[in-house]
Amino acid sequence: MTRTLKAVLCLLLVLGFTAVSFAENPIQEAKAKVKNLAKNAKVVKLTDQAAEGAQEVDLFQAIADDQIEVGVIQGNMKGGKLFVKNKTDKPLTVRMPKAIGTRPVMGQDIGGMGGGQNQLMGGNMGMGGMGGMGGMGMGMGGMMNVPAEEVQAVKFQSLCLEHGKPEPKATIPYEICKIEECTQNPEVIAVVESLHNLNQRSAQLAAWHLNNGVSVQELASETVLHVNGVRTTNFSPEEVAQAVQIIRQAKAYAEAQNTPAAESSSSESMN
Repeated sequence: MTRTLKAVLCLLLVLGFTAVSFAENPIQEAKAKVKNLAKNAKVVKLTDQAAEGAQEVDLFQAIADDQIEVGVIQGNMKGGKLFVKNKTDKPLTVRMPKAIGTRPVMGQDIGGMGGGQNQLMGGNMGMGGMGGMGGMGMGMGGMMNVPAEEVQAVKFQSLCLEHGKPEPKATIPYEICKIEECTQNPEVIAVVESLHNLNQRSAQLAAWHLNNGVSVQELASETVLHVNGVRTTNFSPEEVAQAVQIIRQAKAYAEAQNTPAAESSSSESMN
């Protein structure tokens, strides 16, 4: 075998191994996908109107039908950015759910529904927001109008769903999923769906209590050490009080949704 032929065969083996390694590494693949989507993305806000002439599709169904490609950057515990690429040659109006889940990409110490050493998250892309205390279950996913073969991005708020695990960061690749794949607790889902109407920190305390069973008293007593050496409680008395109200609302709302008379009123406000 000639030296040139040996060199060519070695090069092909290296290239083949590299391709297989990349294909079998979902973490690197996810990072590359999001990087590619982000560089071409236009940041937009969701709307309540479909674009004229656009085909209306649901987010997760469009993913399954290979009409769109999506990626996510979970910047921190408070939120991130969702990227949507229209893979078709016609405009699409993508209907967003009232809540989404985000989870670490496979290969990062995930087991069962838990996220290993990384957080499972609940996200909300609801339009606008009333601030303070809004109605539970009042979330509205909104729509994203994506021109043919273009990429758009929308910011979202989020909550950590696993108390005690490290806060997510942008360098850890995440993927979106249905909220039910991160939590099946209807009370927690109600909080995530209503996040744009709530104080984020109070909603976070409520989510940890409802999803992980940590008492309000324990969460209220947690402290944080600041860079100046001063230690303070993680949540203010006002945030704790609002969290208690959110918990009560979420429980009442979830219970109401289980009654036959409430099956068609999922968008009604709780008083």
